Amino acid sequence: MLAAALVLACLASGSAAAARPSRSPRITYYFGLKRPEAEARTAFAAVGRPGSPTYRRFLTVAQAGRGYGASTATIAAFRRATRRLGFSASVDRSRVFARVSGTVTRFERVFHVRIRTAFDNDVLANGYIVAGDRPLRLPPGLRPLVREVVASYSHSTRLPPAAASAGGAPAGVAVTRIPPANAGRWTGGCAAARATGAYAFAQVRTAYGIDALGAGAGGSVAILNAGEGSPAQDVAEAGRCFGLGKLRTRTLLTDGQAHAFGRGSFEPQEDIALVRGMAPALGSATFAQVWLASELWFLGAAEVLAAPRPPDALSISYGECEADIRGRGGTHATRAGADLMDSLLVRLGLVGVSSFASAGDFGSTCNGRPFPGVAWPASSPYLTAVGGTRLTVDRANGRVDEVVWNDLPWMAAGDGGGAGGGGLSRFSRRPWYQQGLRVAGSRRAAPDISAHASMYPGWPVVIDHNWVEDAGTSSSTPLLAGAFASLSADQRAAGRPPLGPLNGLLYARRTRALGTFFDVVSGANGYQRGIPAFRAAPGYDLASGLGVPRFDRLAASLPSPAR
Repeated sequence: MLAAALVLACLASGSAAAARPSRSPRITYYFGLKRPEAEARTAFAAVGRPGSPTYRRFLTVAQAGRGYGASTATIAAFRRATRRLGFSASVDRSRVFARVSGTVTRFERVFHVRIRTAFDNDVLANGYIVAGDRPLRLPPGLRPLVREVVASYSHSTRLPPAAASAGGAPAGVAVTRIPPANAGRWTGGCAAARATGAYAFAQVRTAYGIDALGAGAGGSVAILNAGEGSPAQDVAEAGRCFGLGKLRTRTLLTDGQAHAFGRGSFEPQEDIALVRGMAPALGSATFAQVWLASELWFLGAAEVLAAPRPPDALSISYGECEADIRGRGGTHATRAGADLMDSLLVRLGLVGVSSFASAGDFGSTCNGRPFPGVAWPASSPYLTAVGGTRLTVDRANGRVDEVVWNDLPWMAAGDGGGAGGGGLSRFSRRPWYQQGLRVAGSRRAAPDISAHASMYPGWPVVIDHNWVEDAGTSSSTPLLAGAFASLSADQRAAGRPPLGPLNGLLYARRTRALGTFFDVVSGANGYQRGIPAFRAAPGYDLASGLGVPRFDRLAASLPSPAR
């Protein structure tokens, strides 16, 4: 199973509608406040651009809020206006948005909409959504103060007696030839993990030069969890298997969540396994939990930003077809939620966090839809989009070959076989750091970089004491998040700031420090007949991006931060 192949259904379309309750419950909707967004994005570009007067000169969260959030006057006026309308409002620490709470009846009367409930059986939650995807009609007192509105709320509840879950049996694996196996030397790890046939994490640390960075002592990573959890016993068992030290973990609950998502599944287990595998002495990991509804994922970024200390990296292994978020397939809530996610990613960059997102497991299609496109949030220009490769090592675990990830010759798509996502955004313009690429068009190109994502061999993951093999860009994303967190920890140990937003550095290194990437020049990411594939080529391409970072050389060529 490839965890990144999970396309999360939003509550509005993927859950059975329930009758409206007789008593009006209290809910929360999210209002993006008027703020100097253009100035924030300019500052974000500057802290990530080598040679800039503010390169890697990061702000505190409070400084970012005061400088680039809503003004004190706007906040005061918003609070007065919502209070007059019968709501309570609290402004997020980022000063990007406010939480507005009130009864369903009050929201319906003030904003002239009908609100329906939808039960989500996967996470045992009621969602409150606007019927017919109608926008809230803002009263005159709010209009000049608001940029976005996310009219979606989820709240933990109990399982209704009549509720039933849907399921299905997977088809058999279609194997057309003998798949590649682990040709290197297994290094470390218990017998149960080795028996899966997967790569040992230390093998790939050697192949990519990550072991030259140290073990990530003092580093920290945040991982977004959408409706899934990572049981403590599995985390502990994986640590014992690979001889890792005790890891400090923290789980951040999202709005309306009564308890942590505890069920183990491939996605979060693979995330934490790869992060620790690449940074075995990692100091701490944060699980930022969010509801399945993608319009609310920005709340996870907000929780990470509000934590006492920003992490070195944020890893997001989930994705939706960009057209289903920002295009006609989306809703007012998904488009507003994507805008707020961009804003929160900008603020995370301003305080020194490197953010990563999976480019998807559906090749050149739009996350499995029957047309070309890219996955969101990987299509955001304010994070590093991660694609997939298939790595081959020699007996000494040296890198001998690497091609674009495409497991479809050995595993059918219906069984989880995938290919590295890549292509052009339909909604984001070509960002400054991609100017000059030999790629047609004027849109954001993805991925930015790639790493091993194949099932042949895959990665060892433990779920409820069972060791299995897993893969996908759900593995290459936390792999790179862990590796870059190690590099940031190494920089901090030397008295320098962390790396922060990476794309300015990565694209500058491609021309100014040759040899800092393993260039992937063969393979294609075709996934579905009729949808043209992208092929690897020398330099940047839409199948592997810039290639795979060669971490030892990248670390040796880092430009100095501004003083």
